[in-house]
Amino acid sequence: MRLTTPRPLLVLAAAAPFGLLLGAQAIADDYPSEPINLIVGASAGGTTDALAREVADGLAQKYDVPTVVDNRPGAGANIAAEAVANSDPDGYTLLVAYTSHTLNESLFHELPYDPVEDFSPISLLGEVSSILLSRPDLEIDSLQDLLDYAAEQPDGITFGVGGLGSSLHMETLKFMQESEILGYEIPYNGTAPAIADLIGSHVDVMFAPFAAAMPLVESGDANAIAVTSPERMPNLDDIPTVNETLADYPTTYGWFGLLGPAGMDPGIVERLNADVTEIMQGESGADLLEREGAEPIDISPEAFADFIAQDVERWQAIAEAGGIEKQ
Repeated sequence: MRLTTPRPLLVLAAAAPFGLLLGAQAIADDYPSEPINLIVGASAGGTTDALAREVADGLAQKYDVPTVVDNRPGAGANIAAEAVANSDPDGYTLLVAYTSHTLNESLFHELPYDPVEDFSPISLLGEVSSILLSRPDLEIDSLQDLLDYAAEQPDGITFGVGGLGSSLHMETLKFMQESEILGYEIPYNGTAPAIADLIGSHVDVMFAPFAAAMPLVESGDANAIAVTSPERMPNLDDIPTVNETLADYPTTYGWFGLLGPAGMDPGIVERLNADVTEIMQGESGADLLEREGAEPIDISPEAFADFIAQDVERWQAIAEAGGIEKQ
């Protein structure tokens, strides 16, 4: 005997999805009604913090609610990420993340969160390339010059590394893998001391973030050899990309993004995505990205989620090939 559903139940069943959509829209329309907290896993003054404050100012103006930047550096940004992962998914506690969010899976045996499953990706704020620099007294004008120079050094060349486990460290490992250069990593506690030793000719080369590299290039304190972007950068169009010399070099970016805890209302996620994208594409946001050497990225939350999952795998492959031991 075939079971049938009485007509009134059919009407209710058909109306349920529409009702749920109306409920979600109502939640999104009512958001926000209280202050928003942006947690940042980095100290004040850096690029991540600057982007967080740009987003906070923009949201405060758009929504007419206080938006607070809460800096919680430490443990490779794990402290900040864990706090957001464990927060209520109501859209009032968000994470301004950077590359460490996907990189840490390759560095730690056990994270207190899953970088993919425990978050709602909202908006990719920007991507930034790094610049390969050489010490000022090294007469190198191109990446091919560096490859030739390294081939003539029986003991190899030295790479300054501004922080073990950083994205720049991973870039160094990848470069040595792809170029087959005999090189040795000289670790420093941050980019600034590594740059100081590059200027002092105590290390041969290093990868540096755009904002830190540009003053050195402009002053002649270091030579810019190549950039890691897939195409030449508009404000550095005379500096070739790595892949112009190493044709199969896999392009990698550092990135900055906005995430919330898993389970956020899709309507709130979509609204934040649209508004944050508009903020970063505005005059102030665009100027900030340009100063930091970053490119604005306009993608959907779903595409950002795919990006994060792929980035986790990308860093794992580099770390494994480089023999990185997890902590």
